[in-house]
Amino acid sequence: MKRILSGITPSGDGSLHIGNYLGAVRQYVQLAKEYECFYFVADLHALTTIQDKAQFQKNVETLILNDLALLQGFLTEEEFNRITFYRQSDVGLHPELQTILNNVTPFGLLKRAHAYKDKLQKEVDEEDINLGLFNYPVLMASDILLYKPDLVPVGKDQKQHVEITRDIAGRFNATFKVKTLKLPDAYIPEEVAVIMGTDGKRKMSKSLGNIISMFDSEDVIRKQVNSTYTDPTRAHADDPGHIEGNMVFTYLDFFGEKEKVDTLKKQYTEGKVSDVDVKEYLFASLMKTFTPARKKYDELKNNPQKVKEILAKGAQKARMIAGQTMVEVRDAIGLTNRYSIGSPNMVHGSSKENTKNGSPIGSGMTIGIEDFAKVEMRVGKVLEAKNKEGSEKLIRLVVDVGETTPRIIFTAVRGYGYTPEDFPGKQFFFITNLAPRKMMDEESQGMIMATDGADKKPLFISAEGMPIGSRIR
Repeated sequence: MKRILSGITPSGDGSLHIGNYLGAVRQYVQLAKEYECFYFVADLHALTTIQDKAQFQKNVETLILNDLALLQGFLTEEEFNRITFYRQSDVGLHPELQTILNNVTPFGLLKRAHAYKDKLQKEVDEEDINLGLFNYPVLMASDILLYKPDLVPVGKDQKQHVEITRDIAGRFNATFKVKTLKLPDAYIPEEVAVIMGTDGKRKMSKSLGNIISMFDSEDVIRKQVNSTYTDPTRAHADDPGHIEGNMVFTYLDFFGEKEKVDTLKKQYTEGKVSDVDVKEYLFASLMKTFTPARKKYDELKNNPQKVKEILAKGAQKARMIAGQTMVEVRDAIGLTNRYSIGSPNMVHGSSKENTKNGSPIGSGMTIGIEDFAKVEMRVGKVLEAKNKEGSEKLIRLVVDVGETTPRIIFTAVRGYGYTPEDFPGKQFFFITNLAPRKMMDEESQGMIMATDGADKKPLFISAEGMPIGSRIR
């Protein structure tokens, strides 16, 4: 299955509008049904323009809620759970790879980047352009290359981002004579819409005030719909109207029922329906389209712990994939040597061990208390257990570890005589912050703790009577 990667920067106030949905999020939803998808909130990128703490925090929190609400509102639970959704700053390897790539990136390549050139064209003094903005293409390349995606969805005006990434990756590989970094392709669907704003003149943008929101109150959205540009030549409701350039009908082509919209278009050109009527239908269509997402938005906003769990799960998997790439990068450039104390995966909480130049954890290597403190162990209760079909070793456990949703955790112990009947209703200790690991067609979201028994048969440590979800400290 091909891998897709895309990120959204929490610019403006962090909220999304129907232009963002039609131009990007709608494609993310469709891609999530067909590909392995990595979607992230690019919060570090926002620092190039936002240096106010309160505003920055608000923007990031708002975008996280907007993104998650839309994805969960338009995807089934199974489809959403296949997405790796995370925050850029939760994976510390992004700036590390950026630092390394800085040293193979030509200065002239960055001077040709759109964001830098746009600033100069707006008569901003070069001395006032911060290094973060100038260097942002290298961070963007790191965002992409860490995960070795096949495709990066972008609009036609953003194709340069992927081209620069490919150029940087190619220079890295050529410099160190490796094939470590995968060169991704831009994915530019022909049907991606560039949506004009409610003024009918400029691209929809919060800064221009020509948007229609998805998560504001119904009163706010109704006002935005009512202010939408229609046909200025139409003085009365019974005057024949024009469809072309009429933004209400432009939006209805996306959100209305085709048969109903076709009828309204005919009536409008014949002067048989008013602007008020077509705007009311647009409002009703938007409410119908986004009701599931608006409901999810309210649920998530009132349950911040659930949001943190989603981000934590995504960050764990992202760290695992990024950590594997960084092992290869460090080895390629010579950072890994006989004195290396561990792989990037160990430092950042991933489960992969690097045995090439040192001993992995579990073979006698000493780790510091700070690294050990990153291991999260919780009391969990097994709700259900059954043999994994197609495997002679695995037992599939459904475990309550004190979170909103139970976890699926596999244990390969059937070869030691264990059966599913040994687990239901019992409490044990589980490691809960391991990166998810693929077990046949599912992911194991943790590990059950055990000690060596006779003939090394694992003995599971009882946690009966302890609060479910409580952490071992």
